[in-house]
Amino acid sequence: MTYQDFTLKARLRDRAFVEERLLALGFTYIGLDEQRDTYFLVSQGKLKLRQGTIENLITHYERLPDRATEKTVVYVYDLNPSAQQIADLYAAHEVVGIVEKSRRIYRLGNVKVHLDTTADQTEFLEIEVFDHTNTKPAPELEAAATRCYAAWALTPRTYCLRATLKSNCLWIIDKQRVKR
Repeated sequence: MTYQDFTLKARLRDRAFVEERLLALGFTYIGLDEQRDTYFLVSQGKLKLRQGTIENLITHYERLPDRATEKTVVYVYDLNPSAQQIADLYAAHEVVGIVEKSRRIYRLGNVKVHLDTTADQTEFLEIEVFDHTNTKPAPELEAAATRCYAAWALTPRTYCLRATLKSNCLWIIDKQRVKR
């Protein structure tokens, strides 16, 4: 599947407030996905096997800074991989990291919001504005992302780009700055 998206991640301070805000904005709760993401060594981008109770995929992607967001360039996106595809992935690539998390998934049109809780109980929010048909102009998607971020009072000073497996450099949602 070829697609494009613009993404931001933030450290989450008050999940209940954010969930309330999502529902008020018209988002639909998709469900709780217990995920295990295995990352593999590649020369460019990230190669990930996601095994979850809702989402299962193999994806090779790269996130590139694009003004106030990150644009995702997707090289591979295989939904519901077979046991053979998974075995081939392990045979061909070295594992470099594993992240286990619980992810609450919300959706409104072409916007997905993930509320993640890691094994150490750290919580993050991810906003993803996507185009799975790869037909919308990138500036249109980025404008939609910017509007979404504005609804959460996110600015370049409240987050940083290029989060990695070991990075604590993630943006912060501050409910004092968001209008109810």
